[in-house]
Amino acid sequence: MAQTSYDLQVSDQSAAKELVAATSNISGVKWVNVNLDKGTVVVTHSDDFDEAKFKSIAGL
Repeated sequence: MAQTSYDLQVSDQSAAKELVAATSNISGVKWVNVNLDKGTVVVTHSDDFDEAKFKSIAGL
């Protein structure tokens, strides 16, 4: 599985859970991990990952 990392500041744990819930069902997404301390989001995904949709929902 491939992984893509994004720099994204998420305000708190509640917002992180909302982001995971909103993006987990996007085509190709297997896992979304938000690191509040580092300000990163790592998406584990397959080749059919709809990156444009992920970025749109995540506000990237």
